[in-house]
Amino acid sequence: MKTRRLTTSVIQMVTLSAVTAVLLFPLLLTLLTSLKPAEEIITTAPALFPRHWTLDNYRTLFALRDFPRYLWNSLLVASLTAAATTVIAAMAAYALVWMRFPGKRAMGRSVFFTYMFPDILLVIPLFMVCYELALLDTRTALVLTYLSLSLPFGIWLLKSYFESIPVSILEAARLDGCSEFQCLWKVVLPVAMPAVAAVAVLTFVMGWSEYLYANTLITTNANRTIAIGLQTLAGYHRTDYGLLAAAGIVMVAPVVVFFLAVQKYLVEGLAFSTTKRPE
Repeated sequence: MKTRRLTTSVIQMVTLSAVTAVLLFPLLLTLLTSLKPAEEIITTAPALFPRHWTLDNYRTLFALRDFPRYLWNSLLVASLTAAATTVIAAMAAYALVWMRFPGKRAMGRSVFFTYMFPDILLVIPLFMVCYELALLDTRTALVLTYLSLSLPFGIWLLKSYFESIPVSILEAARLDGCSEFQCLWKVVLPVAMPAVAAVAVLTFVMGWSEYLYANTLITTNANRTIAIGLQTLAGYHRTDYGLLAAAGIVMVAPVVVFFLAVQKYLVEGLAFSTTKRPE
């Protein structure tokens, strides 16, 4: 029996290691390409590892006038989207779980209604709304658009986690004189930190890397995000692949760092929500 378990564990580890290696290989190849000089990238006999390691591609990238602006726009939009989604979703989930109001059950079950429509179908309506509100080519338009897309998921995930919190904790807080907002802020959110972290991370990643709506709603170079700015590095007649690889690594790096910082909470929050009991 022990031999069988050991064999099963070894097979699982080898399989997971192989899958991980396959998934990480494109990222590794991009990183190594970004550290190569141009003559080692465009060659008849390319090598996996650079013969001469260099950071010239990164120096050239940050020397570009517009690239730091793309980074700032993406960071601002993604951070505001993550913060707004987390705060609003927490309040909405709290109301759906512990407050009474007409239409509560129907509202809770219709959270995912917006996901019935493919993203491409919403581009024109959102474009027209932003045009009528004079929000075209603004970072505000991106934040509001991303908020409308990420909020249903945030409400669902936090609602799933909030339902596991014993109501006796809230009743004790109310007896101590806490308002509903204080119950949420001082009692519920500290306990639900894994789910809160999951919502913040996934929303940040979506806002950081989203392309379709950013390419539609943003029309000038000053407000472009990094996802749109990367395409400006590809020329019509020649593409600097080293520069493009460096930009790709710079785009991925903040997401990886953010994920690693809250990995424990993220995994716990997602694991709990996917095993939620049915209503």
